[in-house]
Amino acid sequence: MIPPLLLDVKPQHRVLDMCAAPGSKTFQLLEMLHARAEERDEGSLPTGVVVANDASLQRANLLTHQTKRSNSPALIVTNHQAQKFPTLYPTENAAGSSKREPYRFDRILADVPCSGDGTLRKSPDLWKKWTPASGVDLHTLQLEIASHAARLLKVGGRLVYSTCSLNPLEDEAVVASVLLGPGGERFEIVDGFMDDAGLQKMRRREGVRTWGVCEHA
Repeated sequence: MIPPLLLDVKPQHRVLDMCAAPGSKTFQLLEMLHARAEERDEGSLPTGVVVANDASLQRANLLTHQTKRSNSPALIVTNHQAQKFPTLYPTENAAGSSKREPYRFDRILADVPCSGDGTLRKSPDLWKKWTPASGVDLHTLQLEIASHAARLLKVGGRLVYSTCSLNPLEDEAVVASVLLGPGGERFEIVDGFMDDAGLQKMRRREGVRTWGVCEHA
């Protein structure tokens, strides 16, 4: 439940949840969008939108079922591979503009597929199939999703990358690759915990700076 809180969603924001199913984090984002609109006396409806995407059609249907309880008009559910989520364009050019500018998002949550080794205590069955190679196998997909999210982000926006894994190959290595890759100099790491007084008190550690990589066929 922590990643959506780090996005610091405002009622006017365009928010993209790239790997949204089954929908608990999407529900949080919608709640934040509506709650903060009410706090600002902007009426009951926000001017922003949450686009909830998932690569699986079956999971996207589950996502629709889970989020329809919110009865929010600010929700759009899509079914695309996150790393290939299409660049959207408005139907009309902005006033005085000779070309259509792509539709960018103020906030993006990339809660990517992962080995899930951070959930071993509550999911003991994972021990039977987990191997040190699990993080290596998913690193490429995770990096593709994170890199594409960076391309879809508006200037001044915020991207939160998260996993249920403690493996640095799925976490720090992905973030480092984005920052060192093309256009990475336009991004900086921020301490999202400082946006919320409650989160400031949360026990946490800085990311590691070195990690080992297992060898596997």
